[in-house]
This record gives sequence, C-alpha cells and structure tokens, in this order.
Amino acid sequence: MAQRILLAWELGAGYGHLMPLRAIAEQLRARGHGCAFAVRELDGAERLGLHRFGPVYPAPLAVGRIRNPVRVQTSYASLLHNCGFDQEDALAGRLRAWRELMILSGCSAVLVDHAPTALLAARSLDLPAAATGTGFTLPPPASPLPAFPGLRLGANVLTRNEEQVLRLVNAALGRFGAAPLTSLRQLFDGVLAGLKTYPELDHYGLPRAASYLGLPDFSSGLEVDWGPSGEKRVLAYLRPFDGLEPLLDALARLPAQVLVRIAELDPARLAPYQRPGLVFIDRDIWLRQAVEGCDIFVNYGAHGATAEALLAGKPVLLLPYTMEQRLLAERARQLGAAVVLNGKAHQNPAAALRQLLEDDSLRAAAGRFAAHHADQDRRRIVPDWLERWLAAL
Repeated sequence: MAQRILLAWELGAGYGHLMPLRAIAEQLRARGHGCAFAVRELDGAERLGLHRFGPVYPAPLAVGRIRNPVRVQTSYASLLHNCGFDQEDALAGRLRAWRELMILSGCSAVLVDHAPTALLAARSLDLPAAATGTGFTLPPPASPLPAFPGLRLGANVLTRNEEQVLRLVNAALGRFGAAPLTSLRQLFDGVLAGLKTYPELDHYGLPRAASYLGLPDFSSGLEVDWGPSGEKRVLAYLRPFDGLEPLLDALARLPAQVLVRIAELDPARLAPYQRPGLVFIDRDIWLRQAVEGCDIFVNYGAHGATAEALLAGKPVLLLPYTMEQRLLAERARQLGAAVVLNGKAHQNPAAALRQLLEDDSLRAAAGRFAAHHADQDRRRIVPDWLERWLAAL
C-alpha cells in the first residue's frame, strides 16, 4: 500500500539535516510512495532540489526572544526550552501549525530529522512516526533526560528543568485533547529511531539499545582535483565563527596544499589569506571523495563531516563552538584521532595544525576507526532502515 510521508526538519542548521531527507525521498519515490517536506531552511531545500520529490513547506518555527533562556544547557530538556519550549501560547501555536500542515499534506506517517514539535503533532494526530539523527538529537531514553556529558549536576536540577518544559508541552497537547506525557522521554516512545552515527561518536558516550545505522553515503557536490603537488594536503570545511581569522591565517602560513570550503562570507574577508596552493571554494563539494585525498581535516565539529573524515582514516582538527559540537569533538578526542581547540578567537591553531601533520599516533587512531567500520556498505543504510519502517506501517 502506497504511503504519503511528511519529511520534517525543525531545529539545527545545515545540510546534515536536509541530505538525509533527500536520500529518504529518493528511496520513497523508488518504492512508489509519495512525500512532502516541511523544512527549516528553504534556500538549502531549493539548492538540493527537494521540490522534485514533493511539495516543500516552511517548517513552523519559534520566532522572537526566548523568555528566561538557560545560560548553560544541561540536557535535551534545556535545549528544548531555549528553542521555543518556553511559552505555552507560542508552543501551542506551532503545534497547531504542524498539525494543520500534516492534515494539509495528506500524510499517513511522519519522518523527522530533529523536529520535536513535529513529533508532538504526529502523536496528537495518532500518526506513526520515525526519527533519524545523531546521538545528540535523539537522546538516551531516561527519566529525566540525562545531562550532557561533562556536566556535574544533581538529579534535582535535571528533574526541575524537565518539569518546566513538560508542563508547557502537556498544556499545549491539552488544547487538542491529546493525552499528556509523563516524561519527556515519551516524546520518542513508539518512534522508530535510527542513529546515523557510530557508538564511538555518540555524543552522550553511553551504551544504549538504539539502532546505530552508521553514516549514510550522501555523495554529491563538486569532485575535488588535488593535482600533482607533493605537499601535504589539508581540507578545511568551515563556516564563519569567532576564531575564523586566526585559523585562516594559520592555514595561509602552513607549508601545505590547502583547500577551504566556506560559504556565507564576503570574499573580501578571504583576500588577505590568498596564496598559491590555498584555494577557497564556496560551492558544495563531494566530501567523501575530497577527504580521501587529504592528509588532515579541519572542521568546527559537525557530526557528518567529522565522521566522514574519520571513516577515511584522516585525523581531524576541531574547533567547536556549540554544546553539540563540543560533545562530538570530545568523542573524537577520546578516540585519539583529534586535536580540539575551543573555537574562540584567542586560540592559536598553528601548533595544532603542525601536530596533526606530524603526529603519527593521531593518524593511526583514525585508521583504526576506519578499519573497524570498513566492511559496512554505506549505500544500504538508508534503504534498509527505511524498508523496515515501511514494512511496519
């Protein structure tokens, strides 16, 4: 029986959420199913051509200031608070919009990549749901939801934070006659969860029974030609952040061939760092092919990009600036395959880059990770997982 699936993305940024939805849409179409999209970034959806698979709607998002934002995020509950789960009317309004969008799309099921309000809406409409994401966007099922690793918190802090969010969630659900949640972990109850990561890169670093799918092969973009140079090759996949200028200066001075993929930046800011052997690209590149040809990889701690480099056996320099990125960077450092800076402007990345190029132990650790997962057919990750869910429907 043909299904019509709403593919939803609400929180976060970048292609790490859109690429899985496009890959899923391709598989749905191949199986005779239909889909529609509700996504956070319409420009990215346009560049990826999501409209070729079904109608694309803007996801209902939180706008305006967050009331009493949590200064230090402690758990997924405080993350939700800072992402619009802080005011009843605003949350209920988004929940209503998600419900009406699902009804308008005529969907028979919902599949999300970090869209908690969409999961609430699906629950309130009794629509079956699945969720794909990383260990950060799909937290371990505990009550209360566990603290982010590295934070020393009493259980009372986690319980109090969760109770505040839970009270608003249940008030919003009550406006539609939906049953209340007894804990935030119920947000994911009955949802087929597929973690597109590996146990070693789970942000929480905790054993769990969830299915680790691995990183699907989202091959697309420009193929990189490194050329015949005998120099070391450095691939940097970046976006603007506080410590960008010191990093670019270090890359410009590094005796190596350097390719920097960066967009969303005035080219005039890049002009001081131009030199022979350093190339800036503002278009999408075929990341899997590019990292296979480099010696080291530089990033801010995005899960997909970091995992791609480690799967190619390449050590990484990470400069995280969000909680999600910091947790992923710590997992990579624990593997022994990463050097981690804090992403602030006062950091000096030159020594870190030299260490990455010269320290064979970092390369060996990345090689061990790559060898451990070398037998996986990453092209089968999405179709196999999706097939299981469709069969259950």
